[in-house]
Amino acid sequence: MGEFDSGVEGVLGNEAPEREIEGAVAGADTVALALALQKAGQDPALSGNLGDYLVEQKRLVQLQIKHFDEERRLGIAAAKRKRYADYIRNGVYTGIALLVLGVLLAAAHMTLEAMSDHGLVVDDFTVPADFAARGITSQALAEDLASRVAAISAAQNSFSLSQSSSARADQAGSLRVQIPETGISIDELERFLHRWLGHETVVNGELREESGGQLSIVLHIAGDAPIVVNGSSADLDALMQTTAERTFATTQPGPYVIYLDGMNRPIEAYDAAVGLVQDPRFGGLRPETEGGIYGLIAGRDPDRRRGLSSARVAIDAAPHLMTSWMEAASASADLGHDQAAVDFQRKLLDLRRQEQPPGQRDSYPWVTARARINIDHATGNYRSLESDYEAANRRENPPLANRYAESATTAALLHDEITARHELILALAAASVGGTVLDARRDVPGFTYAIDASSAEPAERAELGRAVLDARWDVSTSAGDWAQALDAAKALVADGQAQKSEAERWAAQRPEFVIPMELALETQYRPRLAYAEAMTGDTASATALISQTPTDCYLCVRMRARIAAAAATAADAAGNPAAAASDAATANHWFAEAVRQAPDLPMAYYEWGQALLARGDLTGAAREFSLAHDRGPHFADPLKAWGDVLAKQGDFKQALAKYDEALKDAPDWAALKQARDAAAGRRN
Repeated sequence: MGEFDSGVEGVLGNEAPEREIEGAVAGADTVALALALQKAGQDPALSGNLGDYLVEQKRLVQLQIKHFDEERRLGIAAAKRKRYADYIRNGVYTGIALLVLGVLLAAAHMTLEAMSDHGLVVDDFTVPADFAARGITSQALAEDLASRVAAISAAQNSFSLSQSSSARADQAGSLRVQIPETGISIDELERFLHRWLGHETVVNGELREESGGQLSIVLHIAGDAPIVVNGSSADLDALMQTTAERTFATTQPGPYVIYLDGMNRPIEAYDAAVGLVQDPRFGGLRPETEGGIYGLIAGRDPDRRRGLSSARVAIDAAPHLMTSWMEAASASADLGHDQAAVDFQRKLLDLRRQEQPPGQRDSYPWVTARARINIDHATGNYRSLESDYEAANRRENPPLANRYAESATTAALLHDEITARHELILALAAASVGGTVLDARRDVPGFTYAIDASSAEPAERAELGRAVLDARWDVSTSAGDWAQALDAAKALVADGQAQKSEAERWAAQRPEFVIPMELALETQYRPRLAYAEAMTGDTASATALISQTPTDCYLCVRMRARIAAAAATAADAAGNPAAAASDAATANHWFAEAVRQAPDLPMAYYEWGQALLARGDLTGAAREFSLAHDRGPHFADPLKAWGDVLAKQGDFKQALAKYDEALKDAPDWAALKQARDAAAGRRN
């Protein structure tokens, strides 16, 4: 009972003095009860009365217990009600706090968004009354102009490494949510914040009727001269498109250059880029902006040597910009300066993403992946090509035919012939322009293909895509199928000539814009065709063709050397040692020149080693293969060739080591596996 009483007292809150009195009374009752029990044992009458008393006392105690239990239950219920009330009150307070916090966050978001707004806002047009009566209202024209500018911006964003600002009509698509007690809509509040805190460019326009059925559209942009577009009233749509483009050019001059370039308007793109430098405000721009502008010029200058100079200016102005190094590498590659291109790309890879302008940081993975792809090709690191292509394609999303072509090229360079042929068939099928161009079939156990391009027009060849044509060359040369390689090289030259002819048509007044197409023929396609002719026995035609190529082009001088080496081999086989010696000396001259032009790239060393090996100079061949391996440690071909030299010298143990090392980078190369097995069977 004591613990129970304490629990009840804790619930009911009795005072300490009352507990003391109750304790004293309880003590007195206990003494009296003891005396009464003693006497009742001697007096029967008293014993009966005592029994009645005890029964009554028991009933009283039961009533007290029931009372205390009821009090306890009521106390617990009251405590629960109080707890629930606290929960509700706290929940209400929490909800109010969250609501206030949400409002504050929304206000902060609106404010920050307003402060960072550099968009374009098109206010209502002023239009003649008769146009409004025909449904060409001021708001309709404003929304039409805004949608056209937005479409131009979206197109530019798809071509560019950065993102241009948005455009909207001031009244279009308003969210009409009324803020209580203010009469101001959320849309109006947001617009006020953008106008007050942001950097919006507001455009006001008017449509005017001129004499002779002519129209004028006049736009007013703060800080710039009015934009005036004139034309026939029957061609309002064209007038609006021209107005939208001029609006975008005025408010987004850099992105406008990229837009023109992406829309295959290179002359306009280059002129617009040069116009940025000629703008009187150019001298007051930040170095980063100046560097970006020179980068735009570099990428669109038809004179690639001049473009390279512009890229170097861009690098000097803003050496942290990846676009400057990218354009320098591109111009160098176009000129055939492979060593410089790789050097620029390697420096690009040293740049950090956070150093780039915010609008270009999302493009950093694509730019660096493209740089790695080019370095992979130049250094023979073909095992890395697949992952680097995947990284680049996540943003670029090329056509399916090009993806198959990339896979075919990678497999061919790794000497995985079956996969290479399979992927080439898929690439050709995806880019097919009819049965006159290709006839691909699957054979067992491997894949074979036959291509008849003799009846195809240049335009049809071009539709196959450059990557597919390159893949045909890579697969054919890797397999040693020089008849197919010759056909692939002819297709590449035909494609280049078709593009040159097309450029001559649209650039009739600006013939300098044909230079890039002719340069591609000189530094990329004709050298391959010349070498394919030499390998199919027509060394005279090959020598004549390669002599037309520039001598400061890495591929060109390598092909000069290889063609001379092939001529030396043919002369030796024909029993003409004097001609063989002369051709060998010519080959050595051009190989030395290639090494001088690109001392850090492995290709010329490897090809020189092959030529020396064919002439029986094992020591010289081993030396060149070693130098090639130093410059391309993941290039399997020099290691395999080096192993071949060691096997010819009888050092099968060292040959086996070279073969094993090569297999790490070309695990599916059948000829390498055969050579390795042969060396393993004959090692010391």
